[in-house]
Amino acid sequence: MALRCSILNRDEQKAIAEESHSDSASRLPALTIAPGLRRALPGVLFTLLVVGAYADPLFFRRNFAGRDLTVYNLPMEKAIHDAYARLRLPLWMPEVSGGRPLLPNPNAGTLYPARPLLSVVPFPLAMRLFPVLHWIAAGIGVFVLLRSIGASAGASWIGAVTYVFSGVGVVEVFFPNLHPGMALLPWIVWASARSFARPTTKLFLLSLLYGVDFLAGDVFTIAMAVVCSALWIVLETDKREHSKEFLRLGAALALAALLAVPQILATALWVPYTNRAVLGMKLEESLFFSVNPVRLLELVIPFPFGSTWTLESWTIWAPSIFHGREVGFFATLYAGALAVIGLVAAWTTRSRGARFARLLFFLSAIVMIAPGLLYDRYGRVASPLPLRHPEKFAVVLTLALALLAALGFDRHLGAARSTRWPLFLAGLLAALAGTAALFPRGTGRLAVHLVGSDSAFPDIAANRLPGSLAEAALLWIATVVALDLLSRPSSAARIVSVVIITLVPIAANRKIARTLPEEQLFLPSSFARFLRRTDPANQYRTLGVGLYEPLSRITVMKAAGEPEEGGEDWTQFRQALAGRGTVLNADFDAGDFARVDVLRKLVVSAARYPDPKPFFQNLSLRWAIRFNDQEPVRGYERIGGNWAEQWDELRGSLPDIRLAQFWREEVGAMQALQELPTLRTGELLIESGRRFRGAARSGFVEVLEKTPERLFLRTQSPDESWLFVLRGFWNYRSVRVDGQPVECSPAQLGFSALPVPAGTHTIEWREQLPGWEISRWGPLLFTLLTLFYLSRERRVRRERVATGAGS
Repeated sequence: MALRCSILNRDEQKAIAEESHSDSASRLPALTIAPGLRRALPGVLFTLLVVGAYADPLFFRRNFAGRDLTVYNLPMEKAIHDAYARLRLPLWMPEVSGGRPLLPNPNAGTLYPARPLLSVVPFPLAMRLFPVLHWIAAGIGVFVLLRSIGASAGASWIGAVTYVFSGVGVVEVFFPNLHPGMALLPWIVWASARSFARPTTKLFLLSLLYGVDFLAGDVFTIAMAVVCSALWIVLETDKREHSKEFLRLGAALALAALLAVPQILATALWVPYTNRAVLGMKLEESLFFSVNPVRLLELVIPFPFGSTWTLESWTIWAPSIFHGREVGFFATLYAGALAVIGLVAAWTTRSRGARFARLLFFLSAIVMIAPGLLYDRYGRVASPLPLRHPEKFAVVLTLALALLAALGFDRHLGAARSTRWPLFLAGLLAALAGTAALFPRGTGRLAVHLVGSDSAFPDIAANRLPGSLAEAALLWIATVVALDLLSRPSSAARIVSVVIITLVPIAANRKIARTLPEEQLFLPSSFARFLRRTDPANQYRTLGVGLYEPLSRITVMKAAGEPEEGGEDWTQFRQALAGRGTVLNADFDAGDFARVDVLRKLVVSAARYPDPKPFFQNLSLRWAIRFNDQEPVRGYERIGGNWAEQWDELRGSLPDIRLAQFWREEVGAMQALQELPTLRTGELLIESGRRFRGAARSGFVEVLEKTPERLFLRTQSPDESWLFVLRGFWNYRSVRVDGQPVECSPAQLGFSALPVPAGTHTIEWREQLPGWEISRWGPLLFTLLTLFYLSRERRVRRERVATGAGS
C-alpha cells in the first residue's frame, strides 16, 4: 500500500510537490511521520534495488574488476586510501614511473570527500562501497530532479533506473575518477532548476555541489555540469530571470573554486611538468575515443557489435568503428527501450524539462560524434587542448535519455497511447534475429560490409548477431507490454509495469560490471611475493619487458582475460597493489613528468646498446618480467617463472637511494640527454648548471623512514658527494640537510639528487602540496563567506518578522 501511495497516487504527488516548493520553516509544523516516510520510501527502495543488483560484491567478498579499474584506478585508489589511513595527505605515488605526484593529478581526485571517509574501512571493502554509493546517489539525484519539475513518482523512479543502469552508468564502475561527476550531475541540475525561498540558499547549495565536483577533478563532468546549468537557465526559466540566474551561477562557480582551490592550484602547478603540457597531444590521441555514428544503433540494441562488455576480441566483429579496438570508452550506450520511446515522443511533449532534455541529447550526440570525423584526416595535427576522449560526454546524453524516459512514462500513465511503432520495431528485431539464425553467413557478410569492418569478421558477426537481435527484441516487447499495463487504471497493473521497465536496463547491462574474488584481485602474484622475500627493503624496481619487445601472443590472449596468476607484464600500474614499483611503465593517463617520458622513449634504443646494463642498473631496474615468447633484455639472467612468464635479474643494479662515488655535472637537460648513453654503472648524471666531473670515496646511507610523503635518512661519507633519490624531479618538496634547506637537481634526466657534505648528516625529505601556502586560505574563505551571508540573511529575516509583529 505504501509503495502504491509513493508511485501511483497522483493527488498525493501534487501535494508532495507543492509541499517541497514551500519554505522549509513553514513546512516543519505540518510534518507528520507518514508523509516523511512516503518521501523517503523511493530513496530506500532505490537503495535496496542497487544493493540487490550488486549483492555479489557487497556480501560475497567479490570486487569489481576489469578495464581501467584493475590496471590503473585500483592502484591509484589504494595509494590514496593508504595515505588517508595513515592520516596523511596522498601527495606522492612512488610505485609508478619511478615516483610521481598523486594529489596534483586531477585523475586521482584525492581531495574528493568520499575517499578520506572510506579510508576507515579496509581497502577492498572501500572499493566495493565506492561505486555502489555513487550509483545510489546518482539515482536519488535523478529522482529528486524529476520530482522537482513535476514528474510523477513512478516516472522519477524510471528516470533514476534509466540513468544508473544504463550502459554508461554501469561502465562508470571502471572509472572511479569519473563516477563522482556522474553522481553529482543530476544534483547540480536539480539545484539549478529548483526554486528556493531564499536566493542565498540556492547560491551556496550550488557552490557546494560544484565545489565537490571540482574536488573530484574530472574536467569533462565539470564542463557538462556547467553546460547543463546554463541550458536550464536559457530553456526552462523565465527570460526576465536569466540575468539573475547567470549571475548566481557565476557566483556559485567562483565560490566553488574557492572551496576547491587546493586541488585547482596544485593541478595548475603540476601540469607544466607533465608530458601533456611539454610535448602536447595529437588529435588522434585526443579524439581516439569518439563515437562512430553507427554506434547510435546501441540505443536500440544493447550489444549489436559483439560482447563488448568482455573485451574479448574473438567476440567483436566491428573493431573498425572503435578505431581498431574491441570497445569504445563505454561498452554500450543502451539505456532501455523507454528512453528511445521518450526521445521520439519528446517532439510533442511540452512538460517542464522536455526542451532541456531534447537539446541536451542532440548537443551531446554532436559533441561525441563530430570530433571523430576529424580523426582519420587530421589525426597528426596538434590538439589545441591536452584533453582526451569526447565519448565521455555520453554521461549527459544518458541524463537526457533518463529525463526523456521519465517524460515518456508520464505520457503513457493512465492514457491509451499508441505503441504501434515500438511494437513494429520489436517485431522487426525478432524477424532479423530469425533471419540471422537461418542465414548466418550471409547475415555476417552483410553486417560487416554495412559497417565497413574487415573481411575477416563475418564469422564472428554470424555467431553474435542472432543473440544480440533476439535480446533486443525481447527487451522491446517487454517494454511494449509494460506500456500497455501502464495505461490501465488498475494499480496492480501499473506496479507490474514499473517492475518490467525497471528490469529492462538491468537485464541488458548488469553483466558489464564483472566481479572477481577479493583474494584473486588483491593477493600479490608469485613474482611480487618473490620480490618481497628477495628485496624486503624495496630498494629496486622491475622492468616490464613488454614495454618495448614485440607484442606477445600471450599478451593478446590475456588482454581481455581476468587478472590472475601468471598474467602480469608490469607495464601498467597494477604492481602498485603489491607495493612494488616500476620506472619505465606505460604512461596510462599522460600524466608522467615529461623527463620520464623521454627516458621511456630511450628504452627501446637502450635495450640495443652494445652494453645496455649501465642504463638499467643506474635506474635500479634489478628485476625484469616477460612472457615466455619474449626475449630477455641483454644482460638480464633468468631466475624463475611459471607457465606464462619469466623472471629475470640484472646483477650489479644499484639501490634507489644511494651516495654517488663518481658523477658528471652538466649545464642543462639537452646536454645531459646526450651524455646519458655513455654513463658507466654507478655514474650519476646531474644537471647542476656547470660542466664538471667528480668522485668520492664510498659512503653509507641509512634509511630511517621511507613513506610516500617522507624520507628520513642518515648519511656518512668521507668526502662531499651527491645523494641520488629515485623520485621524479620537481620543485614542490622540502629537503633539509641537518635542518638547513637544500635545493635538488635533476639526475639521470628524470630523477633527483642533492649535494651532501662530508661527514655524518641527517636528511629530511618531505613531499609538499604545490601552492598550499596560498590555496589553504580558499576553503577557509569559502566557509567564512557562507557563514557571513547565512547569518546576515537570518538577521534580516528576524528584523522583518519583528517589523511585521510591531506593525
